[in-house]
Amino acid sequence: MAGNSPLRRLAPIYLLLILRNTAWSLSVSGPVLPLYVRSLGVEIVDWGLLATAHAVGLIVFEGLWGTVSDRVDRRWMLVAAVLCMGLVFPLYTLHALVPWFFALQFAIGAFACAVGPTTRAIVADTAHADSKGFYMGLWFAFFILGSTIGPVLGTYVSETWGYEYAFHASSILLLATAVVFSLSFRNGGLDGLRPVRRGPHLREALGALLANPSVRLAFVLAVTIFMGISAVRSFLPIYASERLGMSDVAIGAMVAVSSATQLVATPLAGRLSDRLGERRLIAAGLAGLTVLYAVYSVVGDPMGLVAVTVGVSALLSVCSLTLALLSKTAPRELSGTAMGVYGCFEDLGLIVGPVIYGYIWNAYRPPDIFLASAIASAIGLLFLTRIRDSA
Repeated sequence: MAGNSPLRRLAPIYLLLILRNTAWSLSVSGPVLPLYVRSLGVEIVDWGLLATAHAVGLIVFEGLWGTVSDRVDRRWMLVAAVLCMGLVFPLYTLHALVPWFFALQFAIGAFACAVGPTTRAIVADTAHADSKGFYMGLWFAFFILGSTIGPVLGTYVSETWGYEYAFHASSILLLATAVVFSLSFRNGGLDGLRPVRRGPHLREALGALLANPSVRLAFVLAVTIFMGISAVRSFLPIYASERLGMSDVAIGAMVAVSSATQLVATPLAGRLSDRLGERRLIAAGLAGLTVLYAVYSVVGDPMGLVAVTVGVSALLSVCSLTLALLSKTAPRELSGTAMGVYGCFEDLGLIVGPVIYGYIWNAYRPPDIFLASAIASAIGLLFLTRIRDSA
């Protein structure tokens, strides 16, 4: 492999992404946290608000971190973000802080979102124009690899030793990640991943991005996609436990299998999009998601739930393609800002989704949250028809 090949240069970034997301999904973003707060007596509506507080932390800071990443050494920015996350995780184990869990959720979201736009911008700046779909697909694949490992470890640790140990394990792993990633700085190995120039301030950069119709529609599309993701991420573990009687380990295994499916499908979708175009594959994925979200509402047994979840995960591989589309239309000097603002719209879907689904769960029937997800996916498909294929 050539020394300056994109894959070789991006290897430390992908490694950091695996380790960070393993730690994150081991406790806070996986099935452990909703099951943990329910064991503490937190009501479903309050859990929806906690999930929203997490998303608010993401949306408030993601655009800011994206702009900052265009102006500073991205390597040390990633180290700082990982270290700050590692310091917050143990606070979840202090029962006296339960009334302050909203603040913890906001804080962990604020620190976690620095990693996403920064690593995405690095990938966008490093990959060649004719292979952005593949390398952005790899970004999602390595992100998902952590999501595959984390829930298995988290549910095993929580069921064997207790929920609190899962949060301590997350902290230890993140502190180790900061050390390992810092070692990759030796001999200037990541010098080529520094920003090329100082970008404009957030307000000017945002105005330049929103002036592009394709960029605007890509941002709106992110909202509808992540509303569906929020139903699977925040409510499916509780649904599987309380409605279908699945154990913590069984839920963790379901999440791991579905994540492994998405892990395989995402780079394949990215490679295929480089040949067929992003819009066509995204349309097929959203159409399939509309159907499968609706099927969730009628599934009555654990095996059926697992089968539908695996199918949903395979179709969610199209998420990476909206990033590839965005990276081709946004100016290179605004790559960090574009990825950060896109992440804000992802977070908006994570904010709106739990609020709506928590209300539907209590006011109507729990299965109806998946019908709402199907509607959001169908709306996203309508928006997609207005996006022109990028060159």
